Amino acid sequence: MVDATIQVLAEQGFAATSFARICETAGYSSTRMISYHFREKAALMQAVVERVVSDAAAVMVPAMEAEETWRAKLAAYVGSNLRFLADHRLAARAVIEVIANAPRAENGLREDTSALLLSVLLTHGQEAGEMGTFDPLVVARAIRATIDAFATSMPTSTEAADAAITEIVALFDRATAP
Repeated sequence: MVDATIQVLAEQGFAATSFARICETAGYSSTRMISYHFREKAALMQAVVERVVSDAAAVMVPAMEAEETWRAKLAAYVGSNLRFLADHRLAARAVIEVIANAPRAENGLREDTSALLLSVLLTHGQEAGEMGTFDPLVVARAIRATIDAFATSMPTSTEAADAAITEIVALFDRATAP
């Protein structure tokens, strides 16, 4: 159900995403299966966001944990997040549709949660002397804004996406360097 919803959101947009369209995409004979699991569209949209965030974390967390330094952890955070988006374009578009169209209380995201968590990583990097002097929350928001912008306008070719990812990782490494 969630996979079919991701596909419909990405291909047809939030407004066109209905239980009937999801049912058609999933090959169900009735919308009852969907409405049994999700009473309303908002609950299904939250499940989509939770699934994509969970899938991204499954890629990003091991990449970050494999690194020893805070600067390398930041590079892993940015690079693996961008790589996930490039490799999961439908999921990225689906979440963008939900964020842009569902009321904040219904889309499963709290404002600035990801930026706040990222600012903790940046603060640790500063405390370890691996990063320069800057406001960690401001820089975290800039990183998140860049990642979000990449999701909405990422290059279509693998080579161009790889080049953009490399450049963005290098940009924030330079920006946070001591």
